[in-house]
Amino acid sequence: MTEAEIDALAGTLADMTEDQEAALQVSLLAIKAERARREEERLARLRALTDEEVVEEALEFAEDYRVEAVVPKVLAMLRDAGFVRGAVLERAYREGYERGFYDAGGSAESLPDADGEDYVRCRGYDLREIEGKAP
Repeated sequence: MTEAEIDALAGTLADMTEDQEAALQVSLLAIKAERARREEERLARLRALTDEEVVEEALEFAEDYRVEAVVPKVLAMLRDAGFVRGAVLERAYREGYERGFYDAGGSAESLPDADGEDYVRCRGYDLREIEGKAP
């Protein structure tokens, strides 16, 4: 929008009645809710794809654009699909444990020490054995 268009819009908004303002707020909330719903659907669709399908989609998106212009958008698409650079087994394990712990009604105060046996042996999985570092 140009500055003149913004000024015109501001003038229109300033002249609204209370009923018009209320109707505008309802419309804005509906628009934002619809956008949020579409974004959730987009993320769910991306995360339901296989890795190969995500890469194919990213390449199809990129082939019509210059590389410099599309790289940030493709990287965002990959992140949205769940690709994480540097994700290591231990980090994923610990984040999964914490999520499961909170989902089961735990709290930050009751989260076991990171080196504690309860933490390491959550649900029968021993991270040290998985990583080949068992004592």
